[in-house]
Amino acid sequence: MIQTRSSRILDRIIIWSLDYPLSPTARYLAATLVVLVVGVARATFITSLLPWLLFIPAVLLIVLILGEGPGMWAGLVATVLAAVTIGSRGERAWLTGAQWGASALFLLVALGVARITGEVRAAFHRTQMLMNQLAERESFLSGVLASSTDCIKVLDLDGRLTFMSEGGMKIMEINDFTTVEGCPWPGFWQDAGNGDAIAAIVAARNGQTSHFVGKADTLEGNSRWWDVSVSPIPGRDGRPERILSVSRDATALLNAQEQQRLLNGELGHRLKNVLALVQSIANQTFRQADSMTDASAAFAARLAALGKATDVLTVTSWQTATLRAVASAGLTSVDGLAERVFVDGPEVILSSQVALALTLTLHELTTNACKYGALSNDTGSVQLTWENEAGENHGPDCFTLLWQEVGGPPVVKPVRQGFGSKMIERSLRSYFRGETSLIFDPTGVIFRIGAPPSETSTNQDK
Repeated sequence: MIQTRSSRILDRIIIWSLDYPLSPTARYLAATLVVLVVGVARATFITSLLPWLLFIPAVLLIVLILGEGPGMWAGLVATVLAAVTIGSRGERAWLTGAQWGASALFLLVALGVARITGEVRAAFHRTQMLMNQLAERESFLSGVLASSTDCIKVLDLDGRLTFMSEGGMKIMEINDFTTVEGCPWPGFWQDAGNGDAIAAIVAARNGQTSHFVGKADTLEGNSRWWDVSVSPIPGRDGRPERILSVSRDATALLNAQEQQRLLNGELGHRLKNVLALVQSIANQTFRQADSMTDASAAFAARLAALGKATDVLTVTSWQTATLRAVASAGLTSVDGLAERVFVDGPEVILSSQVALALTLTLHELTTNACKYGALSNDTGSVQLTWENEAGENHGPDCFTLLWQEVGGPPVVKPVRQGFGSKMIERSLRSYFRGETSLIFDPTGVIFRIGAPPSETSTNQDK
């Protein structure tokens, strides 16, 4: 059997000599020293027969380790040294004619060996450089593939998996690639993604690049959405030899887009509700006003209260609001009289529609109290309280809210029903799904809500 591998020791010596070359003077001196040592050993232990034989391996090793130039020099020195050791003073020319011919032939052989071995050394050097470059490139590509968050796969032309990047195995939750190696790639895709994957393979075989978004589970069964690009990998003849598939996890992006779509729809729904409420406020305000000036002022005040309510709801993305925040928004018209309004109650969460309606109701009650009721003089006050009361005989609990004015002028029931009264009868009663009442007691206006606690927050917009 022919051995095709060189000695590892010799390889290391040659690599060391290439990485740490000696100076030219040192190399030639080393070559001369080696030839002299070989010459002395030959003259001491071997007869004059074949005086040039031992110098050939020495020249070869000198070329491999020190280079072509020192090797040729070694061949020349070896020729002279051999001639000196086999010559005779009895010969007119020191050597016989045959010996001169043999010396010339040895010199040619030595120079030839040095030249050929020099090319071998140069080829070894080039090979070593290429191997280092390939190792660096492989290390770089391995690092890129390992750190990439994309799932990079190579398929054969039939669509079977032959390679998957380390980063891709992580996001696909695959510990051992052999568990999926050779599997048909389209089989990983669900629903329409399976057909898209098959079409992408057909396109890649025809030299075309394609793209699709599909759904596929990880090996652990976790559902993911992927943004996929599929392209052919050409061979030496330019024809597709393999197929490259790059998949990026698009689950978070698609979920965000779906959430945005839902939010846009919800925003449109909320906006329609607010516009309908504004229209209702405008119709009732201008219909009941005695003059355009009064109507404009009342409409502006009610829109301001509505704006406060929307500010409260914006904090929670128009989902819910606390009753205390709604009370603060509805009582903005009592600036300067806040110390005469007492607010107390536990934490209660309201749905968005209930919050809007209750804010407008409290605004109307506050406005009337400032104009005609307890806040219109210097001694009156208002108490706004709410609580969740336990039902009697273990019955269902009841949420109650109470607005009570005391110390104001005697109350006279209005002849016609105002905006606030209609808001209480038409909106709050429906939203709370309970009982509401507005009593014009001579000692002060009393407004009350009684409803199941769950209705304060679970009654969402319709």
